[in-house]
Amino acid sequence: MKQLSFVFFLLCAFSAGAYSDTSQLNLIIMDWDNNVQIHWAQYHSTRQYLVDELKHTNLILADESLAILDYVKTLNRKVELIEKIKYEEEVLGVELTKLRYKKGLEIIRLLYEKVLGLDHHFSSLQTYQNITSLSNPNAYPEYQNSKAVLERQLKKENSLQLPLLLETNPYLSPAFSLITSVLGTGNKMQRENELDNISCILDFTARMNSELATIYYETEYLRESNVTLKEECVDLFEEYVEVVRYHTPLDVCRREDDWDKVYEALDTYITDLETEIAEDPHSSKAIKLQVELEFAVDRLINFINKYNAFIEQGAKYYQKFEVIISNYPNEEECKAKLPIEFDALKRDINYSIDRFNEAYDISALRGSKLKDLLYGFSE
Repeated sequence: MKQLSFVFFLLCAFSAGAYSDTSQLNLIIMDWDNNVQIHWAQYHSTRQYLVDELKHTNLILADESLAILDYVKTLNRKVELIEKIKYEEEVLGVELTKLRYKKGLEIIRLLYEKVLGLDHHFSSLQTYQNITSLSNPNAYPEYQNSKAVLERQLKKENSLQLPLLLETNPYLSPAFSLITSVLGTGNKMQRENELDNISCILDFTARMNSELATIYYETEYLRESNVTLKEECVDLFEEYVEVVRYHTPLDVCRREDDWDKVYEALDTYITDLETEIAEDPHSSKAIKLQVELEFAVDRLINFINKYNAFIEQGAKYYQKFEVIISNYPNEEECKAKLPIEFDALKRDINYSIDRFNEAYDISALRGSKLKDLLYGFSE
């Protein structure tokens, strides 16, 4: 009944178009929990049958009139039942470990898509590549034109040509233009008009230069951190599947849709483990095979923590960028003369906040249900 109800839920989710990134993880967790409950129910049913038979066996053994041969036969049956109960516990442990490992693979697959999405996100934000020019007045044609007019009006004896290195400097070049407007000759009103024409550019670049630089460098830091996170995800997959003797890199596995072979390798591994347990559940090989699967899941938990920390950090950075970009004091006065890239930068920042809050920040990754399942606490 549980299996049928879960299938019905999946069909409803798909038909409603609910298979978003977030619901995908929720479905993984629900399917996982559903299967855990099924395994526990099967175990309890089998164990109860064995315990009831064990109680009946004890009653027979308590009969003092029982013949010696029957007593020995019943005693052997008792030992056999006790061993079966222990074996069923071992089998349950293997099934739950296999389930944790398999669902761990699905989570790695999902998180890798998330990290790739972040990679694409940073690459698509072209505005950030223009921040350097956005904060440099020399990048504005209006500034260059007015600067040329003002320089032509300098007295010949006061004429001074800035070296190219200083002329492109976003701090010294505006200062030189201001000095030029004061020392220049010709029509005073024309010089004032030229200075007024570039006043918003000078004010914006002077006030926002360091702030825009902060946005640029911290965005580059996030971009590089995401590259590191992607590399760690690839390394995690390599270590994770090496346990079951699968050796294809994650990007190749994804590109060639090779996931069935990963699961086949897992099934082969579990078969070997079950064979060892059937022969001797306490053998060093059986214990080693199961521990290696558990240790692989521990690696996944560490990566989930890193992913969550990165997403939280990214969201805070973009919230900081929003505060910076929204606090240019003369925005209303200079709105008509500010570059369109400034508005584009605002849109990119708001878009990034939404992406980090909605697409990349998966609350289920921090949920107690996932933690219980990963640590094997759910029953």
